[in-house]
Amino acid sequence: MTTHSFRSLRGPRTLLPLIATIGSALFQVGCHRISSARAVSPTASTRPAIDARARSLELSTDQLHAIRIEPVQTGEFAAEFEAVGSVSFEEDSAVVQAESSLLTAAANWEASRRELKRVQSLGESNGIAPKEAEGALATEQSGAAALTAAREAVRALGISDSRIDHLIKTARFDPSGTTGPRKWVLVAIPESESPNVHTGQAVRVAVPAFPGRWYLGTVSRVYATIDPATHRVMVRAQVNDPKNQLRPGMLATVVVRFADPIKATAIPTTAAVREGDGSMIVWVTADRRHFDVRPVKLAQQSQGHYQVLEGLQVGELLVAEGGVFLSNLLEAPPSD
Repeated sequence: MTTHSFRSLRGPRTLLPLIATIGSALFQVGCHRISSARAVSPTASTRPAIDARARSLELSTDQLHAIRIEPVQTGEFAAEFEAVGSVSFEEDSAVVQAESSLLTAAANWEASRRELKRVQSLGESNGIAPKEAEGALATEQSGAAALTAAREAVRALGISDSRIDHLIKTARFDPSGTTGPRKWVLVAIPESESPNVHTGQAVRVAVPAFPGRWYLGTVSRVYATIDPATHRVMVRAQVNDPKNQLRPGMLATVVVRFADPIKATAIPTTAAVREGDGSMIVWVTADRRHFDVRPVKLAQQSQGHYQVLEGLQVGELLVAEGGVFLSNLLEAPPSD
């Protein structure tokens, strides 16, 4: 009878190589399974394809539901500026004083002119001494100089030449052709916008006390000096208030129209995305699946739209909502 002995298999030197072989085989099987799991990871399969050089994305069907696409259109943009002002009293005391001095100077000059004309018409043959004629001429010249100085003083307060001529012609403070109750509104315009504001431009005014109501008027005065502390210039506007609702001291929203509305390329404000360097971009597409970054140059904003100066053409497909979502996808770090 043969007896088998297993003592040699249980020896420590024989077991160590066997254990090492089995462990190595198991490690390779585990790595293969992990690699296979990563290859079919659902997270990786739903991530959009990214072209870093072109800054473009390819979206899945589910991701398309997070954005809204529409063609670029045109819109009307009025050259306007909006600022907060206040309802003012009828006139500034300085303006009243300056206009009063202007009327006095105009009356004095007219009287001296008539006297000079009378003296010159009589002449020495009718008993007018040369000294009297010289005195009349000097008085007329002095009156003309005083009138010129008064005109400049009024002009320095922002009064237009047409208004000055009207005051001299009629010798009255109230301008001609004004009907119905009048109110005055003061508003401070930034220095950068001051070259665009002129007398006669259309304005509209709203106050919190009467929401939804606009009071129409015109710019009556642009003051000549700019406040060095705020770098703003005061503008005075005359508005019609037929129901006598406006009161001095009321806060007012003042909109000054610089020019008539123009038609231009327009995009929703929600379509523009501000980059880290302050530039503006939008996302465009040709097939509603692949999306590219497009730098744009924008101008004024009106009724929820930006005016586009450069970068887009009417009819191009644009991501009207969800541009920030696409930018976040582009900048997101890759997932495992």
